[in-house]
Amino acid sequence: MHEFNIGLLVVAASALLLGLLSTPLKRVGLPDSVSLLLVGVVLGPTGFGLLDPAQWGNEMAILEQVARLALAIGLMGIALRLPKSYIFHHWRSLCVLLLVSMPVMWLCSSVITGWALGLPLGAALLIGAVITPTDPVVASTVVTGPVAKENLPAYLRHIISSESGANDGLTFIFVMFAVFLLTLPADQSITTNILGVLGGDILVALVLGTMIGYSVGFAIRKAEEKNTIDQPSMLMVTTALALTTLAAVKLVGSNGILAVFVAGLAFDQQANASEKQEEERVVEGVDRFFTSPIFLLLGLMIPWQAWLSLGWPALLVIGVLFLRRLPILLLVGGHIKDLPSKLDGSFTGWFGPIGVAALYYAALAHHKTDVAELWPVVSLLVVSSILVHGLTAMPFSHLYRQIKGSSASS
Repeated sequence: MHEFNIGLLVVAASALLLGLLSTPLKRVGLPDSVSLLLVGVVLGPTGFGLLDPAQWGNEMAILEQVARLALAIGLMGIALRLPKSYIFHHWRSLCVLLLVSMPVMWLCSSVITGWALGLPLGAALLIGAVITPTDPVVASTVVTGPVAKENLPAYLRHIISSESGANDGLTFIFVMFAVFLLTLPADQSITTNILGVLGGDILVALVLGTMIGYSVGFAIRKAEEKNTIDQPSMLMVTTALALTTLAAVKLVGSNGILAVFVAGLAFDQQANASEKQEEERVVEGVDRFFTSPIFLLLGLMIPWQAWLSLGWPALLVIGVLFLRRLPILLLVGGHIKDLPSKLDGSFTGWFGPIGVAALYYAALAHHKTDVAELWPVVSLLVVSSILVHGLTAMPFSHLYRQIKGSSASS
C-alpha cells in the first residue's frame, strides 16, 4: 500500500506539473513521454529506489494491462481527431501503408535484429513483429499541439495518425505468426492458425467495434432528441466507449485494440461538428493522463543489466530506427495521394515511433514464448525511439516547413 500511494502521487503530480507547463514544454520540444520516462528512471531501482515493479507481482502482466489501457485511450483520441469519413475517402493510401509498407517494415526489422544479434529466425521474426507498429501515443507529439499545426499540413498529420491507429491492431497477425512458428508442434499448420486469427481476432474485432461504436453514437442522437442527456455526460461518453469496447471485445476472445479504433471511427459518424470539437479536447486531456503511467512504468522497468549483455547494440538501434521504415516510405512518397512528395514520404518515414504498442505486444508475446532477448531488445528500442523521435519532433517539423516553403517559392 505504501508503494501504491507513492506511485499514485508520482503519476498524479507528474500529470499536474506537465499540465501546468504544457505550453512551454511543447514550445521547447520536450514531450511528455521523455519527461515521464526520466522520472521513472530516477525513482526506480537504479535511481532512488522509491518504486520497484518487481515487488508488485508479475511485471510483464502489469505492463501488458497498463499498455493495453493506454493504447485504448490513445486510439480513441486518434479516431476522434480524424475528419469524419476520413478512412472511406483515403482508403487507397492506407491500403498501401498497411498492406505493402507494414509487411516490409516487419521483414526489415526482423532482418536487422537477426543480423545484429545473431538470433534464430523465429526469435528475429517475433521481435521484428513486436516493433513493427507505429505508436499512436508517441506519434501524438508530432501531430498535435501548436507546433504541429503551425508547421505540418493537415493531410500529413492525418495520414500519420490514421496509419498508427490501424496498424496497432493489425500487427497482431505478425506477432501471432511468429508465436506459432516458435511454439506450434510440427503436426499443426501455421496457415490454419493464422486463418483463425484473421477470422476470430481481426474480422470479429472489425464487426464488433463497428457495431458498438455506431450503436453508442446512435443512442446519443436519440438521447439528445429526447433531452435525456446533458453536455457533461456526453463529453465522458468517448472515454467510456473506449473502455467498454476494450473490455467487451476481449471478453469474447477477440482483438480489443483494433476494435477500439474501429469503434471510435464508427462513433464519429454520428457526431456533429461542435460535439466533435468538444470531444477531441476532452479525450486529449484524458489521453495524456491515462498514458502517463506507461512511460513511468517503462522507466522503472528498464533492464539495464540485460542491455549490457547485448554487447554494443548501437548497430541494432541505428539500423532499426533508420532502416525499419524510412526507405520504404521514401519509395512510396510521391506515388500516393496522401504522401504527394518525397519530402512527405521522408517525414512520415522518420516519424514512425516505436512505443506503447510495442510494449503491449512484447508483454503479450512474453507470456506465450521463451525468447530471452525479447524484453531487453524491445525495451531498448522503445526507449531509444522515445528519446530520438520525441526530441526531433519539433526541429524536424520546423525543417519540414522551411523546405516546403522553399520548394513552393522556387
